[in-house]
Amino acid sequence: MRLSLRTKTITGIASIAALLLLVLIITVFQLLNDLVDNSVKKSADTTVALFVSTTKNAFLSYDISALDADVTEILTNPNIAYVRVIDKNGKVFVEKSNTDLSSEGFVQETAATESTDGVYDTRAPIMVNNTVYGFVELGLNIASNTESVSRVRSWTLLLALLEFILIGLLSYSVGSYLMSQLSRLHQGAQRLGDAVENNNYQDIYIEVKGKDELSDLAEAFNSIVERLKEEYSHRQRIQDELKELNTLLEEKVQDRTALLHKKNYQLEETNKDLKEAQVQLLQAEKMASIGQLAAGVAHEINNPVGFVSSNIATLSEYVATYQMVFSQLKAVLEERDEDRRQKAIKDLEILLANQDIDFVNNDITDLLKDSKEGLHRVAEIVKGLKLFSRVDSDEMHLHNINDCVRTTLAMVNNQLKYTCTVETHLSNVPDISMNVGKISQVITNLLINAGQAIESTGKHGTIIITTCTVGDHLELRVEDSGCGIPASHLDKLFNPFFTTKPEGQGTGLGLSISFGIAQEHGGTLFAESKEGDGSCFTLSLPLVKEEDENAEEQ
Repeated sequence: MRLSLRTKTITGIASIAALLLLVLIITVFQLLNDLVDNSVKKSADTTVALFVSTTKNAFLSYDISALDADVTEILTNPNIAYVRVIDKNGKVFVEKSNTDLSSEGFVQETAATESTDGVYDTRAPIMVNNTVYGFVELGLNIASNTESVSRVRSWTLLLALLEFILIGLLSYSVGSYLMSQLSRLHQGAQRLGDAVENNNYQDIYIEVKGKDELSDLAEAFNSIVERLKEEYSHRQRIQDELKELNTLLEEKVQDRTALLHKKNYQLEETNKDLKEAQVQLLQAEKMASIGQLAAGVAHEINNPVGFVSSNIATLSEYVATYQMVFSQLKAVLEERDEDRRQKAIKDLEILLANQDIDFVNNDITDLLKDSKEGLHRVAEIVKGLKLFSRVDSDEMHLHNINDCVRTTLAMVNNQLKYTCTVETHLSNVPDISMNVGKISQVITNLLINAGQAIESTGKHGTIIITTCTVGDHLELRVEDSGCGIPASHLDKLFNPFFTTKPEGQGTGLGLSISFGIAQEHGGTLFAESKEGDGSCFTLSLPLVKEEDENAEEQ
């Protein structure tokens, strides 16, 4: 069945109006709900956060009277329905309410529209250093908000219904009138289409009758025709201007690009300077640690060098003895007269008896073995010191952390052995990807700090070094029986330039740099301590995945 234009117009306008009204109503309701939810949630979050900050100290110190006073004070706000303070196990410290509603069976709400009792329930944790000790539960009275929203919804629906009825009546009238006026516009549009194809806008005119919107439309149509004539005559000029503007725009883009390249270069230079400063700071801290180890390392080197020097002196005497024996032996072999040959043999026997050649032969082996071990010990110390003190690149290699521990202990042993006993519990851990020099610096800082903590107690203590794997991470623990760290210092322990040592005895950079090195390796460094009971520092580094290990080997 073919529908008339009037019917289509009336049906279309009514359908569009209904659809727009429906969209408007849904949008208004949604925006209203979002506005109320956001307002209530923001108010509740702000109130509970402020109350947590007010009551944290009283809660942590178990000051029930102060908590009760704080709760009473906040309940003077008529918008607060109830307040409850509990610990992490659910034990109630303080609970008060302005209404008959109870906070039992608390369920935290995220939107005001979820509330069925006119009270918005919310909760905030009481935390210290990411550790939850308790919660504050608070109910915000939103009954007035709910009533206001309901009234707005009712008025919106009523107004939408009235508007739909009026639009239906008006669309009928407009459809009837449009049918009588559109034919003339249709004829004019056909002539205009032909004129556009032929670029000839002459004799295109619609007679204007009446004084209404359709008459205005006819006048507008005539105006459009005139303007098309003008536009057509000026089209070439506009195209020329557009080309000029495009050229100017390209020049501006080039200028902006050059400026951007300049800024990028400056940023790269700044990043380069920052990286150099970081490397210099890292090297400065290494040199400071080497300065602390210098005397001990020198002593560790002097001991083997001393007995090697003594052994060489003894070996020199043995060489002189062998030279005399060989000289006498040569005289025996070269002598042709039998009497003198026998006399030379007796002299050789007397020389061998006086020099105790059997003892010399046995002692030479021991002297050479001891000297070789001493020189190997010196070489290991020098190797570790060189590895520790050089400016490291960012290259990572597969290495065993147990070897880093042994090398570092060889350097700091002399500094620790007079104040503490070092115990090592090194598990059979796999190799991991690391920068050996930087990890050795971390271990050195932890051992020196542990030794100084024990030395401050005035007693001979113990340092326990443990390596093990925990999940997909490798852990190195350095535990000491020193003076411990106050709880107030634990959260500032890894801050740059923070130190509890007397002025001139510490830079405050050791633990900060060590923490940064751990992060560079994708791991962490954290401390556990109780004042007076020693400390335990744990370095956690990620294990090498199988595919990463294959790539490293290739």
